Amino acid sequence: MDMIVIGGVVTGLVMGSFGYVLARFGIRPLLRYHRLKQGLASLLDTLLKTKAISSEARDTLQRTAVALQDMVDEGLPRWYIIALHKKEERPRDAVRHLQTLANCKAPEAIRQRVTAVQNCLRLV
Repeated sequence: MDMIVIGGVVTGLVMGSFGYVLARFGIRPLLRYHRLKQGLASLLDTLLKTKAISSEARDTLQRTAVALQDMVDEGLPRWYIIALHKKEERPRDAVRHLQTLANCKAPEAIRQRVTAVQNCLRLV
């Protein structure tokens, strides 16, 4: 075999591996985080218009809180968590407010917790 072909194959393997690692551990978690935030933003907008939280919405809030906590603890790259901190976005605080929101009964308490979550994730 020619050394140019071998060099091309090795270069292709290295570039492919780098692309996979970048996509798997860099881009995919960021896209998941933004999709989660978008879904949560639409759910919070509907909660602001209602007087009470349905059991389905409670389950969705609890699942979202768990997913957000898992993402912050293990899913997001450390450099992105630092970038969120600089943007004054606090997903850990949002998890705490989401868990409390899932148990709220009074319309005023619901509105306050929704506003707190929106402020923590900078959705407003």
